[in-house]
Amino acid sequence: MAAEKHSEKGQPKSAAGAPEGEALFGALYDTSAMGVAILSLGGRFLRANPAFCRLVGYTEAELQLKTHLDIVHLDDLEGVSIARVQLISGKAKPRLSERRYVHKDGSTVSVHVAGVVVRDSSGAPQCTIAIVSDITALKRALRTSEQRFRRMVEMSSDWYWMQDEQFRFVETPGLDVSALDTDVVAGKARWEIPGLAALPEKVWQQHRAKLERHESFSDFVFLHHNRAGELRYLSVSGEPLFDEHGRFRGYHGIGKDITERARGQKALEQSEERYRMLFDIHPQPMWVVDANSLAFLAVNAAAVSLYGYTKEEFLSMSADQIRPQEDVAGLLKAFEDRSRNYRQRLWRHRKKNGELIQVKVVSFNLDFDGKRARLGVIYDLSEQLSAERRASEVEERYQALLKERQNDGA
Repeated sequence: MAAEKHSEKGQPKSAAGAPEGEALFGALYDTSAMGVAILSLGGRFLRANPAFCRLVGYTEAELQLKTHLDIVHLDDLEGVSIARVQLISGKAKPRLSERRYVHKDGSTVSVHVAGVVVRDSSGAPQCTIAIVSDITALKRALRTSEQRFRRMVEMSSDWYWMQDEQFRFVETPGLDVSALDTDVVAGKARWEIPGLAALPEKVWQQHRAKLERHESFSDFVFLHHNRAGELRYLSVSGEPLFDEHGRFRGYHGIGKDITERARGQKALEQSEERYRMLFDIHPQPMWVVDANSLAFLAVNAAAVSLYGYTKEEFLSMSADQIRPQEDVAGLLKAFEDRSRNYRQRLWRHRKKNGELIQVKVVSFNLDFDGKRARLGVIYDLSEQLSAERRASEVEERYQALLKERQNDGA
């Protein structure tokens, strides 16, 4: 490789066609979309490129009559001053920071600033350079997004909450005082809230363990007595919060008063329990059959007594297994009926001992534990048919006897 050519001052010459450093800096300085400002150690503007001037609304000449603190937002003054001193002294390394400037028209401009200290060969500071990008539009978009998020939260929940690293509530906007008292909640963990109704300790242990693992959770339900002493059911869902370095900062989430829903569900469960009890003790044989597989889903004691199978045996069987093979096609056809109307049909059923009996089944379709099913009430016609046969036999004997007497008298 050929030796590098040097200038008379001992500095490397620029490659052919490349501008000298000052010219290159000037081109970048003037055309950059990023704002660039050069400041004295005292903070007075020395230079400002066109992008920086557009950003704050001042001309370069106007800025040269100001210090950088003259255009910094009042709330950011202290932080900016401390950061600048630390940067010039070398106690802090250059980093990207967020601050607010005040535009010439009085509006606030949000920016990201990267500060650099220019030093001489001995390391003494000469001036500082600020490279600035406008993030006002980005901040506005974030605020709009946050507003939409909060609105969505308000529509889908009763309140929004935030907790610190110790799981203590620090914010509960929208909290209904009839459900909880905000003054009581603030600074307390969920399990420390006064007025909580008893929950199994294991439930709280599992919830706290999930929080300690910094995992998301949903629909955790706990009970609380409000100021009027009324028991309320509260459901909360949350996600962990982490900072930009991945450090855990707490939780945030939503809460909802589900008292009416919980009471309705409890009433439904109690109603279902009563119906199951009536089903079990009903004197007429009854069962529920899966409409797709024909498997028995439930049978009552009367059905067990009539057919001779135990409940466990019934629940391992399907409805076609208690019928003669030639009747199965008719059964499948009957289950094609999806209407909610009551149906009454005559069938032949086989008991566990092999006895074939005639039955009448009154049935209707329903949903059972989330499955499409059919409830059947079975009427054993054996005694009725036997009585009818006996009556028919008596009638036949009577007619035969009557005919015989008529012949004898002829």
